[in-house]
Amino acid sequence: MKAVSSIRSLLALLPIAFLAAACGNAPAAGTDHFTAYPKRRLLIFAALGNNSLEIVNTFEGKVVQSIKGLEEPQGVVYVPEFDKIFVANAGNGTVNVYDGKTYALRKSIALGEESDTDNLRWDEASKRVFVGIVGGVAMIDAATEAHVENDLKGSGGHSESFQLEKKGSRIFVNVPDDSSVVNVIDRKTGGLTKWQLNGAKANYPMALDEDNHRLFVITRRPPLLIVLDTDTGKEVARVPVGGSCDDVYFDAERKRIYALGGEGFISVVQQNDPNHYALSANIPTTVGVRTGVFFGTSLYAGVPAAGLEPAQIWNYAVPE
Repeated sequence: MKAVSSIRSLLALLPIAFLAAACGNAPAAGTDHFTAYPKRRLLIFAALGNNSLEIVNTFEGKVVQSIKGLEEPQGVVYVPEFDKIFVANAGNGTVNVYDGKTYALRKSIALGEESDTDNLRWDEASKRVFVGIVGGVAMIDAATEAHVENDLKGSGGHSESFQLEKKGSRIFVNVPDDSSVVNVIDRKTGGLTKWQLNGAKANYPMALDEDNHRLFVITRRPPLLIVLDTDTGKEVARVPVGGSCDDVYFDAERKRIYALGGEGFISVVQQNDPNHYALSANIPTTVGVRTGVFFGTSLYAGVPAAGLEPAQIWNYAVPE
């Protein structure tokens, strides 16, 4: 389809506003997780339904590269220091590494067919890419593209979204398979602690406010934002949000949480202070929009194909 040229505005009071839809030659199926390279104006996402990796130029509003033949691609992360793209293939338990300029495959790293590779995170300090797998978190040396020995062990079950401390050594991991707990793994010692969610279940996305010692966990049953104190593991707040969420982002500058819910809303929650939160708005999207990426003043959301419409990327602007 052609990029949408007209701009649909929402009320100025809303915390985010829909700008435009793209892209000109998008894949027919839906999207999973995203990464971005703002300097080149690129969005990179896993097109799970197509078994492909798609690279979108946000200025031109079109796909500039499509890499096909992946096996259930899910997590993806761009590493600017090495100009490499890492993609997790859940179907065969591998992580593919692509050149950031030519998009040529550099290496396919096997983590085990049953590892169910998923979310990826880049840690600049250790120069490692962290990979969510069944039973914990694996690590890849981004320079050598080698699987680092001794995976970090969790409590069991598939690791969903996770976040790394930059000022500490802990990893916070959502593990819905293990009674919906949050695993806290120490990268230095391998020590494991489990935090409970007080009856809430199906915890998939997660974001971190490290400066204020707050962890944001989104559950699906019921659909809630649960705020945990990272010093104690105790719950300090819970706020209802849109259902079927698979991505959440913390906007540190504006003190907001953006939760992308597959039931058709982006829930915007305002952090009034570290202990008090309020739902600011539920911004309408469409059913199935549950993943995206936030950076700068833009929240990009992946829109699945519907009827004759192919999958799209919707851009929501965050007012200053």
